Amino acid sequence: MTTETEYLKNIAEEIAADAEKHHPTAKADHHLAIEAGRLEKSITLHLGGIENFTQRDTFYFNTLSKLVNICDILFDIHHSITSNVMVLMDLMDTIKEVLPDDVRPGLKLPKALILMQKEKISESWDRHSRVMAEQGISKKLIEIAGIPIQRFTEGKQKLYWGDFTWLKGYLAKLEIMDWENADCNSPAEALLSLLIGRDFNDDRFYIYCKKYVTDRTKGVSGKRQRLLAYAECEKLVLEDTQVGTVSFDQRANSVSTRLLKWIKEEIDFVETHEREPPYAKLHFNLFVNRIAFFFKLLSEQKVFGDTSFKELAQQVSSTCLSVDGEEILATTIISKAYPKDQKMLEEMEALLVKMLAYVRSFMRKK
Repeated sequence: MTTETEYLKNIAEEIAADAEKHHPTAKADHHLAIEAGRLEKSITLHLGGIENFTQRDTFYFNTLSKLVNICDILFDIHHSITSNVMVLMDLMDTIKEVLPDDVRPGLKLPKALILMQKEKISESWDRHSRVMAEQGISKKLIEIAGIPIQRFTEGKQKLYWGDFTWLKGYLAKLEIMDWENADCNSPAEALLSLLIGRDFNDDRFYIYCKKYVTDRTKGVSGKRQRLLAYAECEKLVLEDTQVGTVSFDQRANSVSTRLLKWIKEEIDFVETHEREPPYAKLHFNLFVNRIAFFFKLLSEQKVFGDTSFKELAQQVSSTCLSVDGEEILATTIISKAYPKDQKMLEEMEALLVKMLAYVRSFMRKK
């Protein structure tokens, strides 16, 4: 069975060698059509009789690969989809219908299929990219999101069945995208979410995501808040990751794996090297005995609820400085909370009277 397609290939090569006799608009070559019909029956029958999965998969892949090469021989004659080319395309479509889910991602795409799909895919992307622009998504992100379409339509790289199925899945997701009600903070984040979910692991998208996370976190101050910001980004990437999704580039690591590793390294750096800025203490223009008495007055009036004065003294000690900038011990606050110095009491009374007068200045006259 290994030479089953050889005769069909010989016919294709003869047609290519005598291309002048085969006009692009002419009917399909009779011998080519007859042999393709015979092969269709032979191959489908043989596929149905192979019970061993490995043997069937190998035969299936090898046969389709040979038919793709024959199809390309015919396509290269006029670089167009002729009747002869369609004979091979129809033959491959019939064979693929036998085991539609078993086509290997590594099967090379026929040049004719790329040409047949190019215009349809370009039109679909033009429509989606216009909607993205209307949603306020940046030109840069739209360009990056269009890389898969560009790769397919420009034809500069050899393309495989996995590339085609990935692209169809991507466009299908765009087709059902509800930009107005996407579960994201913005249309841009909705597109990022979709691309991560489809494992668009192109380097340019990975770099864009890194910059996006950096911009999102660089304005956050404080070690704790920065760690929370990175943790939020990590959570979003994990939520968007779809287990088992085929990657855009099947030879590279998934974009989620790379992003999560990079975010983890950023988190480790913040935890190791960044320090929380010390909060400035309240600098009173009062001596320690006056501060102690003042907070005792507030405590007696239940300004701090049920907080005991002993506990309050600890809090004042950790957050306040006296007029000379000295640290205030909690024990000192407690010991000086009951003053006997009449001059100090008179000064505190004068301060409280001024405060009372200020409050009364806002009150309506009766």
